[in-house]
Amino acid sequence: MSKILFDSSLVIEHSKTKLFHFMRARYSPNPSIDLLSIGGPIISPKPIWQYLGFYFDCRLNFNYHMYFYATKCLSTLNTIKMLRNSSRGLLPIQKQLLYRTCVLLIALYRFQLWFFKGAPMVKNTNKLKKMQQRAVLWITGTYQTSLSEDVEAIADLIPITLHLCKLNSRHHLHYASIPLSHTINSLLNSQHAKNQTPHRAATSNLTVKQKANLKSPIKDVNEHLNRVRNCFNPLHLLFSPGSRIVNHFSSRISFYSPSSSSDEDLYQYLQSLNFTFRASQINHNSVAVIADRDIKKSHVTTAATHIWSNNMVVKELQINFIKVISLKVELMVICTGLIPAIEINNIHNITVITDSITSARKILESKVDPLQNMFILLAFVIKSFLSKDSRNKIHFWYCPSKAKWLRHKLIDD
Repeated sequence: MSKILFDSSLVIEHSKTKLFHFMRARYSPNPSIDLLSIGGPIISPKPIWQYLGFYFDCRLNFNYHMYFYATKCLSTLNTIKMLRNSSRGLLPIQKQLLYRTCVLLIALYRFQLWFFKGAPMVKNTNKLKKMQQRAVLWITGTYQTSLSEDVEAIADLIPITLHLCKLNSRHHLHYASIPLSHTINSLLNSQHAKNQTPHRAATSNLTVKQKANLKSPIKDVNEHLNRVRNCFNPLHLLFSPGSRIVNHFSSRISFYSPSSSSDEDLYQYLQSLNFTFRASQINHNSVAVIADRDIKKSHVTTAATHIWSNNMVVKELQINFIKVISLKVELMVICTGLIPAIEINNIHNITVITDSITSARKILESKVDPLQNMFILLAFVIKSFLSKDSRNKIHFWYCPSKAKWLRHKLIDD
């Protein structure tokens, strides 16, 4: 082995070298290797291999790994029991918080190594159940013969097996947002590989029989990603620092809303809105986009948009929705009116009047959101419009439905 590595320009330190023998046998003999015939020592394989806080055994069932961390949790729990003040001990809510922040995180360290479909996990979960049983008895101060489920409910803790299932499913969904160059992508199915070249051990290269016999977290990830309907890209260029719209055009995008909900402030605000709308109709380089989503007919939600220019409606647009969240409807109605307005020639000022200013502000946010694809479309359209001319500006005005503004009533009619 040393000669092979030396030929590859690699030097191995014998003091840091460990021999480990993986096998599937139920009772592994783990024999030693006799090298006396060639002038070497007798090498005995290690029963446990520690690497980056993981404890590997010969059969890769991670029983020792779970035993080590369950024992460490009990030691931590015994240490926490000494925390108190001069007059009394800790409150139950404080004990529960200490358990969740200081003990549970240790117990679940890299549980994905052994917690996946088809893996032998009964021994490991039993260790965690016993550990949590000790913890809830300390939190609630009940008898040791109390039922685990009842005491966990009193301590506001879910059963450890359900907690593992919850964390595991969230961990699988996390792979939908990993970078395009991540190595895991090459091991997934072709529809989840993000255009990476499949690895020779990828699940897409396995036969049907091999997939049926496969027991691996990667297989579980593929099954969970098939249920993902929304695509996330946390590293999209439009949302990267230095490339966001607010980094380049913050002075040319403005939002207006009433300073308070009082009738006097609302009246003054509507006067300013009317003045801004009339000014946009006098100027030939300005248009006004009026969006409204509060039109409901039975179970169908209808959103409509009017584009005003020269004191007349130049374009009317309408969209029907069934069983859609309100945020998506609000974004769609803004997008439906904003894109045609930008396409009009010689337009430098666009005034968007909407009854949901919160949705308009979300366009400039860079957070990962289920509606990220719509945010990207709107952000790209706005950025392309503002980049054409330094005079181009977009103003978002909030018009509450209770104001019963005349142009909103025209849309309803």
